[in-house]
Order: sequence, then C-alpha cells, then structure tokens
Amino acid sequence: MNADRNRVVSVCFAIIALCAITSFAQQTEVAQPRELLGRVVVRGGSEPVAGAAVTIVELDRRTTTDADGVFRFDGVPRGEFTVGVHASTFGAVHVRVTAPQDGDLVLELAPDHHFEEEITVTARPWVSSPLESPQAVDQVGQDQLRAVGDSSVGDALQRIPGVANIGTGDALGTPVIRGTSENRTRVLNGGVPTNFQQWSFRHSPNIEPQMAERIEVVRGPASVLWGPDAMGGVVNVVRPPLPSAPAGESVVHGDVGVAWHGNNDQLQGSATVEGGYGGFGWRLGLVSRDTGDIDTPDGELENTDYEQTNFDAAVGLSGTWGSAQLRWNHWDNDVGFYFPPGHPSDGFRLDLEDDFLAAEATLPTAVGDVGLLLSRQENLRKAFNPAAPVYPDAAVDLRLETVVARASFAHTPMGAFQGTVAAELQTVENETLASNLLPDYDSSNFSIMILEEARFLAAKDGGYKRFIVSAGLRWDDTELEVPVDPGQPVVPEGFNQDYNHVTGSLGVVFRATEQLSFAANLGRGWRPPNAFELFARGIHGGIAAFQVGNPNLEEESNLSSELSVRYLSAHWRAVVTGFRSDFEDFIYLYDTGETINELPIFGFGQTDAVLDGIEASVEVVPIEHLELGFVYSSVNTENEATGESLPQSPPDRVNLTVRGMTEAIGVLLSPYVELEGVWMDDGVPSGPDEPYYATGNAGTDSYQLIHLRAGFRLPVAKGAVRFDLTVRNLFDESYTDFLYPYKGFGVLNPGRDIRLIAGYSF
Repeated sequence: MNADRNRVVSVCFAIIALCAITSFAQQTEVAQPRELLGRVVVRGGSEPVAGAAVTIVELDRRTTTDADGVFRFDGVPRGEFTVGVHASTFGAVHVRVTAPQDGDLVLELAPDHHFEEEITVTARPWVSSPLESPQAVDQVGQDQLRAVGDSSVGDALQRIPGVANIGTGDALGTPVIRGTSENRTRVLNGGVPTNFQQWSFRHSPNIEPQMAERIEVVRGPASVLWGPDAMGGVVNVVRPPLPSAPAGESVVHGDVGVAWHGNNDQLQGSATVEGGYGGFGWRLGLVSRDTGDIDTPDGELENTDYEQTNFDAAVGLSGTWGSAQLRWNHWDNDVGFYFPPGHPSDGFRLDLEDDFLAAEATLPTAVGDVGLLLSRQENLRKAFNPAAPVYPDAAVDLRLETVVARASFAHTPMGAFQGTVAAELQTVENETLASNLLPDYDSSNFSIMILEEARFLAAKDGGYKRFIVSAGLRWDDTELEVPVDPGQPVVPEGFNQDYNHVTGSLGVVFRATEQLSFAANLGRGWRPPNAFELFARGIHGGIAAFQVGNPNLEEESNLSSELSVRYLSAHWRAVVTGFRSDFEDFIYLYDTGETINELPIFGFGQTDAVLDGIEASVEVVPIEHLELGFVYSSVNTENEATGESLPQSPPDRVNLTVRGMTEAIGVLLSPYVELEGVWMDDGVPSGPDEPYYATGNAGTDSYQLIHLRAGFRLPVAKGAVRFDLTVRNLFDESYTDFLYPYKGFGVLNPGRDIRLIAGYSF
C-alpha cells in the first residue's frame, strides 16, 4: 500500500473512530435504565402467544414471550428500531418502534403462515422490506433449511429464481447468480465478507447453512455496499441474534437434531445451546456429518464420501450504550472427488478448513448509529492425489488469511432522507506451501462508500411512502503484489499492480399500493483480475485440468439494469424481474483444446459480453390449506466477439410446487405435504471453448424431476419435536445437470435420495 493511501485510510478510520468514542461518551453520560415492554396476542382478541421469538433487529437482540405473551428488553438505547415477532403456526410481523416507548407494545399475530413477512438486511444498510428494495431480494428461512437438510450453501438456494448451483453431491455447492459465480458473487458470513479461495467453480462457500437463521440473496451488482466481488450478486448467511433476558434473570434455549440421507448413507447430528443473563448472551453450536459414496441410477461414484465437522460460538453484551459481539465459526471438510479408474486424478481428496473470527459493535447515538467491525479468516486448502509423486503429502497446500476492518456511520432520518457512510480495509495474504498452481501473493483493498435514500409522498393512510429513491457511490483502491522469487516459475521477477475504480447505483421504487410496488435499478460493478486468473500454472486436480493464467488480463466492469414488479398480500406473492448486464472485458474460463499428461488445458480469456434474462416467482393460496408455487429462471449470455454464449451458462429452469398445509391435526402442529416438479432445459455448450467440450459430454439433455416433502411438529414438554421427510428425485430419474462438475466423465447426477430429519427445540 502506498504512502498516500495509508494517510487516506488513517484519516477515514480516525474520523469515524472519533465519532464512535464521542458518541459512546455521550451515551454513557446520559444513559438511564430503559426497557421495551410488550405483549404478543392472537389477532382480533387477547389470547396470549407464548414462546414467540421477539427480535430487535438493528441491535441483534432476541427474547421470548412468557406464558402470558409478555416480553421485555432492558437497557434499550434511544432510537427507532425494527421489532420482529416469529411464532410457530403464525405469520411473522415486523413493526417500527421508538425507544423509549410510550406505554406497552401490543403485537398481534394472525394464524396464517402461508407467507412470512420478510425483511432484508443485505440489500440496504438498514432493515427494509423486499417490496421497498430497488434490487431483487429473496431468502431461505431457518425452517426450510432444517426441513430439507441441505449441507451446502449452493444446494440451499436452488429454488430461488435466478440462482443455480454447481453441485458436487451434498458436500459442496457453489451458487450461481444470473450466470455469474465465484469472484463475481460476494458471500457474507453474517454481513462480513468472506474469502474461501473462490477462483474456481468447484470452490464453494465454507459456511454451515444449518446454523443460519436465514440466507438472503441479492441479485445484480451490489458493489456499492459490498465491494468488487459483488458485481454479480450477494449471498448473506445471516446468523441468529443472541438471546437476552430481563435484568437479573436468565434464559436457556436449545435445539438438537439427527438426520439420515439415504443416497450416500449420510448420518448427521447437530446441537445448539444458547442463553442469556440480562444483557449478556451466548451460543454454542455443532453440526457433524459422515457419509458414504454418491449413488446414481448407474451405480456408485467411488471416492465421493466426506466427513464434515462445523462449530459455531458467540458471546455478546448489550445495554443502553449499544451492543458488541464476538463470534467464531470453524468449518472442516474431508471430501473425495470421483474420477474414472486410471485417470490421472483417480483417488483425489481435499482437506478443507476455515476459521472465521469477528468482533463487532453497534453504538446508537442521537444522530445515528456507529458500526465497528474487525474480522480475521484463515482458509486452508490441501489436495491429495495418490497418482502424484508427492503422495501422501499434499499435492496442493494453500493458506489464505483475510482481515477486514470497517467503520460506518448511519445517520438518523432527516426529513425524507436517511443514509450511511463507511470506510473498509481488506488485506489478503496467500501462502502456497506446496505446488506451483498459484504463487504467493498479497493484496489489499481500501474503499469509501456513501449511500443515501429519500422517501417522498406519504400514502393516504400514512403507513408508507409512495416514492423511494436511493443513490450510492463507492471508490475502491486495490493493490496486488507477487513477491520476487527467482525459484517461482511463473513470475520470478514479481508483480505489483494498483487498480482503482468508482462504482455507483441508482434505484427507484414506486409503491402503488401497500401490496404492490414497481422498482428500477441501475448499478455499476467492477473487479480486478485475481492472482489465479493472472498467474495460475499447474495441475488443478479438483477439476481434472491443467490451468494456465493470463498475465495480460485487464479489470472487468459491468453496467446492469433491472425492472421488477412485486405484489404481496395474504394469499398472493408474485415477483417478475427483467434484467440486462453489459460487461466490459469479461474474464472467462475456456478449454484451449490442448492437453498435457492426458489433462485438458484450461485458460482465461477476456471479451465484452451481455447477460440478460427474466425471473418470475408466484405463490398463491387459491383455497385455505393449499399453496401453489411457480418459479421461472432464464438467463441468456453472449460473447460479443464470437456471437456464442459464454461457457457454463445455466439453462432455463421451471419449478412447480403444490403444498397442502394446516395449523394442526389433533396434536400435530403445522403438518404439510408438498410435491415439487423441476424442469430443466437443454444445456448448450458455448462451442469448443466450453470446459470438457473435447470429451463429447459438454452438452446435456433437458430433464424433469419430482421431489416430495412432508412433515409436522409435535409439542413435547416445554418444546416441540419436528419430523421431516424429503425424497429428492422421487422416481430415480437418470439425468445430468449442465453445471455438474462430473459431466465430463459421462456420469449421472445422484439418484433418489430419501432424507429423514428429526429435531427437538426447547
């Protein structure tokens, strides 16, 4: 980092840190014990709702209602916050409250849980409704994550419109948003950027989805908020808030679960216990999996078993001064990849480890909220190939350390306006301990961001504003350095390059009614080439190819626009979005058509490109207890130099669901049965540059699948037992997905998978 940028970084962080210290001092002087007290009841009456989870979203604090439906938060700072309520067999509710509150809150829940009232903390720097976001936002909730039991983030998102998955069985899944993935899709761990060596389509997020409260997806460029790697979209694995209790009291909650997946004979156990004493909260969690090989209609794929153990721990403190939290996540996966007998990568295995540590603080003040973040992530990637001369030592051994420091200030609404400013510094250090596939490198990115939003023209009932206009700017300065190393065959003389760019966004939302909104967004995205794209040279066993970087690659950028219409009511939820993204100097992986030691040689090219398409999702309740769903995803890609599509472009997809559900049948709570039909169009290669084109298996035929799901809840003691059954590929169809990494070997995707899942929450 040069001296000028050092001074800029120091000044920006010093200004925001000074605001934080001053604000903290002011809060300490005037802080008085304050409480937020309320009651949750059934709509239209006074019947209490016991055991409801009540959350102050901005403060990341949660408590539960007692037998009388009463909840209480002590030590709540002054300000305006979002209070959310979730309870089994009821629809969720979110309301804005001002603390201190005049009188007690009374929150009414309706016994209609077809459509959850959603919020997003990813599309904007503040809590907002997806109806009011200029970009398309979707999410998968905790109930669905637990019921289906997906082991990877990519698998968990497959039903979201515009999202595809590069899946390697259950073990690994890389999300693809509107045809973009890897370094164009920013993955967040509870709002914190992560780095898991995502320079390959087979390097999936190293985050446990079963420990999430929900996973949010923002489609399209979100570079203003989340930086260069967000030019295609954002995936945020949102962590549950820590519990809190009234002063002098304590609470303890927990969840234990077991699961069996029949296709690969997977056994899974999970346990989470959390508690609070006054403003102190804590959580411990564990998920462990042990599997056999993937089973296809043609037989088992050898060496596709895996063992995975993931930990989660967090502690936090909250009061009138604000809140602070320290959290640690550990992810460990020992996984094998299938290769045909005699193949140069036969017996290939990966040992993946990821440790993520983050310290965060939110300090509310009379003029706004100060946010402080410091995180460190260490990602270890070891590849073992029995055919390699170095076996049993790792053929590839990489250590990646990422540190993020962020300071932000979000001012309180001033008339029609609210906004935020932030400064962020990210440093990355890669150490290659074995292999010449990737050289050692250091990189740093410093950014300054500002986003402002204005709301105009109140509706007649005063409950919302009809026009919402937002605009943002971000400046990024990235430095990439490869040290001088005469023994390094790729760049022995070293490399040092500075990249900088300004990105921006402009969004408009018109709420025609409380249920109907129209949105338009224009966003600029950008990213520099990464070290792998520039300097890779060696055998990449995970994709069975010899990869060669391109040191002449330039920065790539895109200008993306989208239009959408959204409707949400008690019996309808519908979103239709059209989008177009024009890329300059799009970097893509291609097959050179050459081989070395029986392995294809993959390189990196660059071209102007266009990605456009349409996404639609409709859910409707035609009669009580019946829900119908429709999802359509289509993305068209074009390499403007050749007129062909881009490699690895997802085919069109249709999902149809029929779900029967009710509040209770006897003692069974929330019983449901669901059938889902999936239709996938032909997978068409881009031409000879499509990976694995030379094998003759690059293209795939269209296919149809049927999935079955069913389950219920059973009250036991002071908690509830849940039972869920999922049967994926109910009729054991033979098919090959276009994004399936094994398609080059002419093998099929997994066959029927019966999943039995049980858990107990208390």
